[in-house]
Amino acid sequence: MRLVIATIVAAAATLATAKKPHCFPYGTATLPKDLSKPNVQLKDWWCPKSMAYGFQGFSYPMAYYDCAAPQNGFEYMRDDFARMKRDFGASIVRMYYPVCMNESVFENAIRAGVATDMAVIFQVWTNFGVGNDWQQSQQAIYNVLSSDTFGPLAPYVVHSADFGSEPVGDWMDGGGDQLVADLGKFRAVMNAHGIPAGISEDWDRPGRMSGENGTGLGPVGAGVRANSDYVHAHIMPYYLSSNPTVAQAWPYISDQIAWLARNVRLPTMITESQWAWAPHPWHSGASDVGVAQYTHYWKKFDDECHFFKRYKVGWFIHTWLGEATFDMVYGNGSYVIPNWRPRKC
Repeated sequence: MRLVIATIVAAAATLATAKKPHCFPYGTATLPKDLSKPNVQLKDWWCPKSMAYGFQGFSYPMAYYDCAAPQNGFEYMRDDFARMKRDFGASIVRMYYPVCMNESVFENAIRAGVATDMAVIFQVWTNFGVGNDWQQSQQAIYNVLSSDTFGPLAPYVVHSADFGSEPVGDWMDGGGDQLVADLGKFRAVMNAHGIPAGISEDWDRPGRMSGENGTGLGPVGAGVRANSDYVHAHIMPYYLSSNPTVAQAWPYISDQIAWLARNVRLPTMITESQWAWAPHPWHSGASDVGVAQYTHYWKKFDDECHFFKRYKVGWFIHTWLGEATFDMVYGNGSYVIPNWRPRKC
């Protein structure tokens, strides 16, 4: 009897694997480990957008200015990426605030992605809108794409490239017409290498990203939409002035997703949403915080899998480690929500 059951289980597992398409990063495709590009045309490499819903992975803070710091190195990233994939079923890593403005940090992220068969989202560092650090960060990405080693490989690992995280909110590059113009230039370079581009931003900015009173697109939002391949949205009930409880967060999230579907109409992922498992001076927001509330917040995302599938929207947990009580990983390496793996539906 045990042999029969074992045979049935093995057959079911084989069938499940067989049903997965040969594509990246949700299917069976894997990256060559010698840093050569896959022997597949790029148009046949990436999984279809119909698979890009539900849990995607983590925002990965990279707040070490010393480019030689272990946290900016290949081995450190590789080990973290592997844990995300093994323990949570992650497929994509969103680089978040890569303050090292040397191409090495982006090269190491590609190498870690190859080692773990994880896709990576590149991000230009905004420095919260101060100065022109974004230009140096952007150039570091350009240097990676023009290199003999990483240039041919990058379009097979780099899922997308964001021209900043909240560049509109932080008034990077002026935060208006000039930002939109430079986003267009950045997108042109990325697209020439086969990489989609856009920004990672909160669209709930009436009069700028959205129209007055949130109706339609605002002037900056219209420009961003015209120069983007996708929406990487920040939907953040934690920071609402109404100080919602965690139980009141979902209606805002679902309303924002519906608003994006009506008004922006581009492939969408929630790249930044958060709740805290304890108060912390780094981020003052909702007062209804704690491990129970944090768990409720993220498991509600999981429970709404069919909603995300219907809207074809993916989501990231913000963050892995580095943003205090937003983190999924405690300082001792254990998880705030242990023994949990977001579902696929």
